[in-house]
Amino acid sequence: MPIGTKNPKINSSVKHYALYRTFERALEQCMDFKLGSPGTVALVTPEGSAADDFKACTVAFLYDGVERDDWDHVGYACVSATDKQDRVKAEFVAKCLNRERALLITQTRNLPPLVAVAVDIFIDLEAIDEDDLREACAQVLKLKMTVRQARSLLAFPQDLMFAALRRNSSAVDTIRRLSSVSLTEPQGKPIEESPPCLEDLHGYGAAKEWGLQLAQDLKSWQSGRLKWSEVDRGLLLSGPPGVGKTIFARALAETCGVHFVATSVAQWQAKGHLGDLLNAMRAEFASAIDKAPSILLLDELDSIGDRSTFTGEYAKYSTQVVNALLEALDGSANRDGLVVIGATNFPEMIDAAIRRPGRLDRHVKIGMPSSADRIAILGQMLKGSGLQELSLLGPPTEGMSGADLAQMVRDAKKRARREDRHITIDDLMSQLPPVIRIEGEYRHAVAVHEAGHTIVGKALGLGQFVGVAVVHQINPRIEIQSAGGASFEFPAVHIRNEQRYRNEICLRLAGIAAERLILGSHSDGCGIGPTSDLAIATDLALQMETKAGMGARLYHFGKSTGWEDFGAQSAPWLMDRVEEILRQEMARAGAIVAAQRPLLLALARELEEIGAVLPDRFDELRNELEGSGTVVGINHAQHLSAQDVKSAADCTRTSAEQEARR
Repeated sequence: MPIGTKNPKINSSVKHYALYRTFERALEQCMDFKLGSPGTVALVTPEGSAADDFKACTVAFLYDGVERDDWDHVGYACVSATDKQDRVKAEFVAKCLNRERALLITQTRNLPPLVAVAVDIFIDLEAIDEDDLREACAQVLKLKMTVRQARSLLAFPQDLMFAALRRNSSAVDTIRRLSSVSLTEPQGKPIEESPPCLEDLHGYGAAKEWGLQLAQDLKSWQSGRLKWSEVDRGLLLSGPPGVGKTIFARALAETCGVHFVATSVAQWQAKGHLGDLLNAMRAEFASAIDKAPSILLLDELDSIGDRSTFTGEYAKYSTQVVNALLEALDGSANRDGLVVIGATNFPEMIDAAIRRPGRLDRHVKIGMPSSADRIAILGQMLKGSGLQELSLLGPPTEGMSGADLAQMVRDAKKRARREDRHITIDDLMSQLPPVIRIEGEYRHAVAVHEAGHTIVGKALGLGQFVGVAVVHQINPRIEIQSAGGASFEFPAVHIRNEQRYRNEICLRLAGIAAERLILGSHSDGCGIGPTSDLAIATDLALQMETKAGMGARLYHFGKSTGWEDFGAQSAPWLMDRVEEILRQEMARAGAIVAAQRPLLLALARELEEIGAVLPDRFDELRNELEGSGTVVGINHAQHLSAQDVKSAADCTRTSAEQEARR
């Protein structure tokens, strides 16, 4: 018996035609509704069938013959067995509730109470039978077949069966072609790698602690023991390329057992013009919220920019993008269950509003892995290989990120496979990248430089000394890295008056001062790049003169904090003022390291030989020298007389003037 619709989509597809027959048969149990009476009917799909399979049938039944003006009086929704209760409820309310005629196609009877009580009747849909298939083939393909042939066809997976059925092909030929296809799984299939759990990651420090706490909090929230307002909803991850920011977010989602999606501004921009970008952004957030609990990773977040720096014809465009992201992070719609992680190599380039409370207010820096972390990472990557000497790889992998280590392991395994044998330590050693060794005169210069920072920092009492180190090698493939560093922890809140600015400048110039004192001159590494000592010291002096009212002019001028706002013609006095501040603080740093020369040399020697000096060892070195009367107390160095500093500054200035005249 032909179906009761002339809908072209239904009548041109064997699958849709056959399903429509089962659809009509089910509705015969509610004849009034089938004939046009108002009501809400739920059709439960047979096992193995998706609710969306019946979407075309539902549209044809509800909308064919209905005037467009009356479409708002009918509606339908499709529900899968995995849909969350909140989504089912929201979908039903939006598309079916308060409609005169509504159909709910569902794979489950386990529905939210609001949906269950709003449905007038639940009806089970039957699977396609032989008569349904024969009628569909006859009407759509003009293909006749026996009941036995139809039964044989229905024994195959339905997606294969419908794909094999075609016009001008007999049922016998269709069965033959289907029988020739192996339906068994191949003996071998691609290995599916599941993402690691956060517990198995190494080298993430505070980020890992935050993630494990989040996993506990999410479980408490899901069980109703914790309010969503008490859960950390945003994290900004920063660090050099290759340290595994994306891997961290994916592993966190695995540990939490939640939905994970990774996206970026670049992906949104690829959709088209501004409207397309904003729609893509909002759709990504909406989808993540719909599947909550979810973790949404915003990669390369610095590419969105900072509104305070936008200029030119694209400023309005970029501002709208930032504003839209702020709106999405605020969750003007319900954002419960959504954790957003931003990843960046340059946190200073991110709009300050993005990092306000309730958005990405927690900031964790991921550094390069330590020696112990590198060995643990390699152990995880080489699990099951039987290698017992991984500790040998600690020193030679210094300066390598997690991504570098993964590449090394892949290449080493490839070498072993090529020779049809197990991987060895030699395979791994052979894949180590060429490095620049920090040794000889180079190491001595780096040690003197970092010792200078340490002594001046301690003398000025700027912060708590954490330690100083000189590495043994650097990897030329890594764009941003350092041969050494002195670390100080500064309080979160402190008075930044003129003296504080000058002390920070003095600390930045201390390495140059130490090199000049011991070596007679300093290397260009002190001033190459925007993060170099000299660059930061210059920026601080510039801020004093143009922003903080601590220089020759009281007023604040210029938009940014760099030289691009000023020129020699617009502010001819500015360069002289910045130069004067730098020379004064260079002289002060020089006077401090000169007063502590024996300690400077002892600290540099220890750094050359051992590579690191912690606070306790620094105190031992200082006490030994002070006890012997070799050096003045380090606290005395910060109280050098103004005449001492003035004399040093005059010497520095005279030397510079003589060089200029030559």
